Amino acid sequence: MRSLLISSACAASLMLALTPAASAADVDYRPEPAGLSWYVSIFGGWSLPDDLDIDVIGLSSTDLSGSIDLDSGFMAGIAAGGRFTPWLRADGELSGHWHDFSGEVEFDRSSGLPLSYDLDGDVNALFVLANLWIDVPVGEMIRPYIGGGAGVGRLDADFSTTAGESVVDDSDWGFAYQLGAGIAFDLTPNMVVDVGYRFKAINAELGVDEAAFAASDTDADYRSHNVLLGLRFEF
Repeated sequence: MRSLLISSACAASLMLALTPAASAADVDYRPEPAGLSWYVSIFGGWSLPDDLDIDVIGLSSTDLSGSIDLDSGFMAGIAAGGRFTPWLRADGELSGHWHDFSGEVEFDRSSGLPLSYDLDGDVNALFVLANLWIDVPVGEMIRPYIGGGAGVGRLDADFSTTAGESVVDDSDWGFAYQLGAGIAFDLTPNMVVDVGYRFKAINAELGVDEAAFAASDTDADYRSHNVLLGLRFEF
């Protein structure tokens, strides 16, 4: 009888010792190491641009600067890349942004009174970026991430006065970058829903109509805040 009690006490102690470890294993998710895998993603969403800052250069005696209040628009894109570890992935991205504009723009002059124009037009931005993303697996289905990328961007602007006089009708390639974060949700082992935010920017130099400004070029800085929804297919 005494031996039976001692054996039962030892068995109970062993069960108590193993129970916390098992519970911790259930809560503390640790992904298994994986080799290189590939993915393709498509995404789209709402794009809210900052004011398009314009600095007119090439004037003989006066500098002009102003801001164009672009309308919110939409963005869409595609990316393809690879996952190196459960925490790290990289991809190449091609994405576009589209905005309209209509309203009065006031250009400040370094000498003299400001100039005002009633303009109509649109601005389109194309991004070609190489990105690096850091995933943080906090569960079996949820992965917050943060990262960004750099590359080139094409800014295409077409503005004219309400009377039909062309002011800017040009496009240019310039340095581009983005910063972003979001949360990925695993629908299946190979399909992921991505809800994210991106800040994107391009610096370009556009030609202006000499009849409007008597100038050669203008520096234009495009910046936008973007909320996107995407699907990522991993294989």
